[in-house]
Amino acid sequence: MLAEITTKPHYHGHRQRLKERFLKDALSMPDYELVELVLYWIYPRRDVKAMAKTLLLQHGNLHRLIHAPDANCPPSLRVMLRLMGEVSRRILLHDVKQGTLLNNSQRVIDYCHLLMAQSDVEQFRLFFLDRKYVLIREDVQSGGTLDQVALYPREVLKQALAVNAASLIMVHNHPSGDPTPSRADIELTAHLKTSLLPFNIRVLDHFIIGKKGYFSFREQGMMGE
Repeated sequence: MLAEITTKPHYHGHRQRLKERFLKDALSMPDYELVELVLYWIYPRRDVKAMAKTLLLQHGNLHRLIHAPDANCPPSLRVMLRLMGEVSRRILLHDVKQGTLLNNSQRVIDYCHLLMAQSDVEQFRLFFLDRKYVLIREDVQSGGTLDQVALYPREVLKQALAVNAASLIMVHNHPSGDPTPSRADIELTAHLKTSLLPFNIRVLDHFIIGKKGYFSFREQGMMGE
């Protein structure tokens, strides 16, 4: 009789309780418990609570862990995390593509905040729109230095003409976390707007994404309209 008794791992009940809590009230769960749930699929027979906390500590927060898992993550876990990040990106991009963006810029802000707010490298995204302000294409401009990306009006014009864009929205992040525009940001915006105007291509807005907020040139009356 005793031989038939098997002792379940001490974390067995914890896993079941965690799954039930997630289904009932996921919003109340701390980040490390969400990471635990992900790790369950990779390590079905291990206690992963300590690993979840360590991964979050190494990366700084859940956003960085999902969107930029480093070499400390096992390959199978990196695949799972990047899959989660890509799914969330596509969901938000779907919202960006729905209808006009002229007065619904929050969709762009939410999308870019997800992808850019926690980045340690500056990046530019250009959203090319048609005459009804519907997204045609998104282009990512990367390179340059950690805190500056070279954006050339000639190249932007070339891309805009290639997709027959009538307007565009500029977005870039500040790795420092402060979305306040620099003098270079202000000059670039004015220069790009002036360069595209003869081709009847409007720069609708320039968003700067910070870690906890954003700056809109249009909202601050800096687009000269």
